[in-house]
Amino acid sequence: MTALPGHAGSAASVRQVLELRRPMTGGQAALARIVAFVILAALWQWGAVAANSILIPTFTDTMKALFETMFVTGEAWPALWVSNVPLIIGYAISVVISVPLGLAMARWKVIDRMLNPITALALALPVAPLIPVVLVALGMGMTPKVVIIVLFSWVFITTNVRAGTRRVDQSLVEMARSFGASEREVWFRILIPGAIPAVFAGLRIGLSRAFAGMVIVELIMLPVGIGALLLDYRGDFKAALLYATTIVVVMEAVLLAVAMQAVERHLIRWK
Repeated sequence: MTALPGHAGSAASVRQVLELRRPMTGGQAALARIVAFVILAALWQWGAVAANSILIPTFTDTMKALFETMFVTGEAWPALWVSNVPLIIGYAISVVISVPLGLAMARWKVIDRMLNPITALALALPVAPLIPVVLVALGMGMTPKVVIIVLFSWVFITTNVRAGTRRVDQSLVEMARSFGASEREVWFRILIPGAIPAVFAGLRIGLSRAFAGMVIVELIMLPVGIGALLLDYRGDFKAALLYATTIVVVMEAVLLAVAMQAVERHLIRWK
């Protein structure tokens, strides 16, 4: 039988769509990202030139300012260090507290019923209004920044760990107990391995929230580190340096997310 011309055209269109939806190779994905970046840069350059405003720098001016702040004056590096010290401390505290808390809430109903209202309230309550309260209570040093970063991140790690542990097949736990497995063996052979993907999902979300908390507290109440640079450049109308410093913040956030994904792939290759 001979296919009708209309049907042949439809089949060709379907094949083209399927080809576009096929998985891309590493080279194709890199090329697609480069093309997207070039398009974005060209649109940015054109829009800034068309706007002709001192508040909107061109792409080329922003790249020059980025090179200057990172490699000529080096202003970005001390600011990043000042900002990242409380980020590292606060995120580490969040992980140490939240992962065992999420595991305990998933395993024991008593603990879950005790803490579930607190986690629900922490999810619903915005943290930004609490920043002035924390600063009044703890002062203006390192401690309030660490506390605020913990407040931003702990509940997201806890809830993801709790949900992931609860998704572990309970029949495996019951079977292990019926064969005489101890509580420790149930944890380390069934519950924790089964919850690891959710644990890393919570760690990624918690890291992004901790990073957001670091930037927000420096912009709102404690103008130090990278937040101080942003506020200074804004006040002096140094738009190119302001945009460049914002790009530095975005680059760090992306690098942290990529590093977390690399650690996850390395630790749970079976996933």
